[in-house]
Amino acid sequence: MLNRRPVDNSIEEEILTGLIVSTKYIRDVSQLVKGDYFVVPYAKVVSKWCLDHYKKYKQAPGELIQNIFNVEQGKLKEGDANIVSSFLAKLSSKYETAQNFNAEYLYDKSIRYFRKRGLKLASDNVQSLLELDRVEDAEIEMQGYRKVVQATSGWQDLFDEEQIRTFFLEEEDQSQKLFKLPGKLGEMIGYFERNWLFAIMGPAKKGKTFWLGEIAVQAFLEKYKVIFISLEMDKHRMRKRLQKRMTALGDYTGDYIYPCFDCFLNQNGSCKKKERQNTTRLLDEEGNKPEMYDPDIDYSPCTECRGKKKSDYLPATWFTTYKREKMKFRNTKAVMRGLQEMYGRNFKFKAYPIRSANLSQILGDISDLEEMTGFVPDVIVVDYADILAPEDSRVIGRERSDETWQALKNLSDVRHCLVVTASQTNRASFKRKNVTQTDVSEDIRKIAHVDGLISLNQTPSEKRESIMRIAQIAGRDSNFDQFKTCTVLQQLELGQVCLDSELFFSEKTIKDFD
Repeated sequence: MLNRRPVDNSIEEEILTGLIVSTKYIRDVSQLVKGDYFVVPYAKVVSKWCLDHYKKYKQAPGELIQNIFNVEQGKLKEGDANIVSSFLAKLSSKYETAQNFNAEYLYDKSIRYFRKRGLKLASDNVQSLLELDRVEDAEIEMQGYRKVVQATSGWQDLFDEEQIRTFFLEEEDQSQKLFKLPGKLGEMIGYFERNWLFAIMGPAKKGKTFWLGEIAVQAFLEKYKVIFISLEMDKHRMRKRLQKRMTALGDYTGDYIYPCFDCFLNQNGSCKKKERQNTTRLLDEEGNKPEMYDPDIDYSPCTECRGKKKSDYLPATWFTTYKREKMKFRNTKAVMRGLQEMYGRNFKFKAYPIRSANLSQILGDISDLEEMTGFVPDVIVVDYADILAPEDSRVIGRERSDETWQALKNLSDVRHCLVVTASQTNRASFKRKNVTQTDVSEDIRKIAHVDGLISLNQTPSEKRESIMRIAQIAGRDSNFDQFKTCTVLQQLELGQVCLDSELFFSEKTIKDFD
């Protein structure tokens, strides 16, 4: 009798999802899947549809699975056809985000399941054959299982033609690259990738949590599944900050001052182009800006030449104003509902008391979330590594810090996701204009574990101007320059961490970073 229990979160349903939506996944498992591995009868049928389609077209069926079902459903029992129809209807929301599917993580889970099922089937067959005194056939059965183990062992043969072919297919596959931050900052840092540990470094109270939240939100807006772990801020404050970022609603209704880009040639009045926005100069005779922003002064920022001839646009910053509404239940609900309709309910966060949770506990909670809801994160943000409880209370000092950072890197590798965290710099950095690799706190080995590391730089005057400078001070594969900074505009009252960004060019030398 067919088992009708729900299998929404079963590994077999996850495997079917991968076979349908991900060409990378079906390519990797196509030689390993056998119908006998599936317990649920309809899973055997649907997997065969997918594998037949891939064999012919070298693509996962995607939305075409519905057409395949329409043609083949007459061959199914009525109960099975209804189950498959319901399953495909639930999958429809995943078609548009197929490129964001975490194929590597599902592949690892599938391999374990295939080996388990293969062992169970081989064991049952061997037992039956031995009871019939068919010893030779039992040995052949065990040899067949050894082939499954060999195929799923993970060992690579540098000379294997099929593995070479797979390598070049993966070279063309862009699924490892996830997303970039907007503007010039994204150009400077480049793509965030799966299996990466990425970190943000800066002195205390420079906005590390703001930036971790920004990366999490940017991932969400690219339709990736995001988990945000807060170890410092309670859930109410964290929710308020994230909702402000997503809604741009404030604590009151009224005009808010926003930083904006301008041109130095506009500010000093030397620009004579007809495209210039005004005829007023902003700087005084000594070249200084007004100490306070007055929205009523007769001056307009101008960026007409931005992105054109470099000599015509010398980046500078000034201010403008925008009216924003107070964050209330009704308008917050409306904006969040719109975001849900566009990007899905793909953002989860959890707050722990400071130093109350280590990474092992957090991983257990993430696994529970996956088991209960099927939520598999593409991005995990931990705010922040330095205040994680130790994995082993007996380990102290620098070794404890190194153990934590190794565990974070292991997390990115095991779950095939991007892990982002932060670290506070040493005391010397508080007096520096710019943070460098020498300002890493506790243990310099942090740099060895990360795939990317940026620093937050902001002088008191820059804070008053609502700007921050970001530098890339470590990268696994990129040619980074830790003395090159990107200027970012911020409106933190409204949770806006990266309104716009621009590379400022000047005659400053490396000595300026001392």
